[in-house]
Formats: sequence, C-alpha cells, structure tokens
Amino acid sequence: MEWTAATIRRFREVGLCLPQDKFAKDLGFAERTIGNAERGTHRPSLALRRALDRAWEKATDEQRNRFHGITPAIPASNPTLESVELLRRTKASDLGAGTLEQLEELVDHLGAEYFATPPVEFRATVLSWRQYVAGLLEGTLTLRERGRLYRVVGWLSGLVAEASLALGERAEPHCAAALSLAEDVDDRRLAGWVRGTQAQIALYTGDPREAVAFARAGREIAPTGSAALVRACALEARAHGRGGDLAEAEDALSRAEHALDVRTEPQTRGFFSFDMPYVPYYAGTTYVWLGEATRARTWAGQAIELCDTDPVPWPVARTSARIDLAVALTHARELDGAVAVGKEAMDIWAQRPTHPARKRIEELLAVLRPFTVACVVELREQWRWISR
Repeated sequence: MEWTAATIRRFREVGLCLPQDKFAKDLGFAERTIGNAERGTHRPSLALRRALDRAWEKATDEQRNRFHGITPAIPASNPTLESVELLRRTKASDLGAGTLEQLEELVDHLGAEYFATPPVEFRATVLSWRQYVAGLLEGTLTLRERGRLYRVVGWLSGLVAEASLALGERAEPHCAAALSLAEDVDDRRLAGWVRGTQAQIALYTGDPREAVAFARAGREIAPTGSAALVRACALEARAHGRGGDLAEAEDALSRAEHALDVRTEPQTRGFFSFDMPYVPYYAGTTYVWLGEATRARTWAGQAIELCDTDPVPWPVARTSARIDLAVALTHARELDGAVAVGKEAMDIWAQRPTHPARKRIEELLAVLRPFTVACVVELREQWRWISR
C-alpha cells in the first residue's frame, strides 16, 4: 500500500470507521502525528508506514472492501434478502428514542437562554453540547438521523459564533462550520442566519461593503416568513448606513419592515426570533451612522420603549438603542439628556458586558470628546470605572 495523505484518511474513515484519536491510539502514535499525515503536512515516517502496513494486514475483508469501494454482492435470486438488508442499513441506529427531538428542542432552549446568560458561560455550555452531538455522529445512524444531527450541530455552531462575537473573539471559523452544515442539509433558514452573523462581524471590524455582501447573501437565501430574513434585511440597512448610502439603507429598512409583517415563524422571545424591538433598534443605529439625528432619535426612542416594556431583557438592544438616542441628543447639543441616557446604557452593559455593546459606548464617548462640561467628564469617569 502506498500511504499518502488521502489513503491514510480513507483507510481510517471509510475502511476502519474510526475517529482520529482511536486510530492514533491503535497505531501507537500521537493524534497530532496522524493529523499531520492525513493533511499532508508531513510525509509519514517509516515507522508510521510500517504501523499502517500492520493495520492493513489485520483488517478484515469487509474493511478492505469498504476502503476500495467494493460493496458485497447480494444474490440477485433472493430479492427478499436484498430488501431486508436495505431496510437494515437504513434503519440501523445507535440513537435512543426521542434523542433527536430533545436535541432539536435544546437548540431553541439555548436560544431562549442567550440573553440571560453571560457570554463566557453560554459559549462553554454550547461547546459542550456541540462536542456531545459530534460524538453521536460517530455512531451508527440512519440517513435521516444524520441529516437532523448535522442541522443541530449547525445551529449550535451558529450560537458559538454569536457568543464568540459577544466576547470579542474570532467567530469566523464557527460561521464557516455552520454555513457548511447548512448547505449540506439544505437548511436555508440556518444559512440566512449565519450570513447575518457574518455581516455583523464585518460591521464591527470596519468593513461595511463586506457587511452589505453578507447581508444580501442572507436575504437571498433566507426563506420568506423567517426571522432570518427580517434580520438579514435589517443588517443590510445598518451596513448601508455605515457606508453612508441613505437611499439603499432606507430600501433595506422597508424590506425589513415588510419581512416582519409577513413573518410566519412564531415569536419565541429568544435569540432566533428577532422580535418586534429589533427593527426600530436597527433603524436607530442606521440613521445615527447616516448622520440623520432627528430620525435616529425617533427610532431609538421607539426601540427603547419596546425593549423596556418587554419581559425579555434584550441587553444589547437596550444598551445600543440608548447609545443611538444619546448620540442624536449630542448632535442637538442636549448634553444633559445625552449623558443621562449614556449612563443608563453603561449600567445595562455592566450587567452583561459584550464586545459589540462596548464598541457602541466607545462610539458615544468619541462623539462627546469635544465637550468638557462637568456631566460629560463624569460620564467618562463612570466608563473608566465600569470598564476596567
């Protein structure tokens, strides 16, 4: 056997059906060594090639046939046996009854817990569940079960991406994993949601053009009636606002309002719902970034009222909507009002600190920088004390 990166990986995955850590242990090598060999990073050493030869010699005929892509023949004269075998292969599963339903419900439960859980704790919880589901994928599953598990892992990866963004850490790899899984199982709702997350990342890293592209991709793939479509349209408006394009921003806001009007998904009051307060909240930020202070003030005020009267905490929306209002008041030279609202935003942020909300507070402080009146100085001191 010529042991190339491709043949080593195929022998493990297809022939032996082993995870990488078990394969490495059986061969007597570190998992990193096997990983490097499978990726082609390093040519397999003589010792590794000999260990692979020994494993090949020990392999059963069935394992070697799987490696070569040979399917055992079923006698054509026995159609009953063929049907039984096909049924066995499609029905064989290691999953217990109800496991998939519980995992799918788990995703919705985690979405509901997102706003009430500190991002560090939330991400750790989701990562542990994702690892658990990945372990289930190593077992025997029907095709339908595998697809449903891929969908669960995709949504969990999307939540990991959101928590990473909240912590100011790299979220892109988790988005890539979620998007790949969404494409594998043709989950347009998940794909649209992840494109929205990518748009947010681009916005907070200072690339509005890329944010527009991601948001449009989300709008084009998200199903009509979904919260993912409302979110993609609202994010596109924000991205155009950051880029200074008033006409495009207002078109996108109109699409967001229409998408909300025709939404058929129930409002779950959780992370995946994109409920009523979010369109005015995104509109307020859009107009702040466009320099349209009067309209920003109107939308931000509406967002604050909706958020504050809702039983869901909406911490990021409540913080950022107040920042939008404070910026609008600053442009109108209403500094006392701006500072009062800014203090409220900082107090809310302190209860659940996130990186995006921090960036918005810093944006307000930058707008207030030219002013040296006592209330503004006091606001800066409060931020130093809270954010240290």
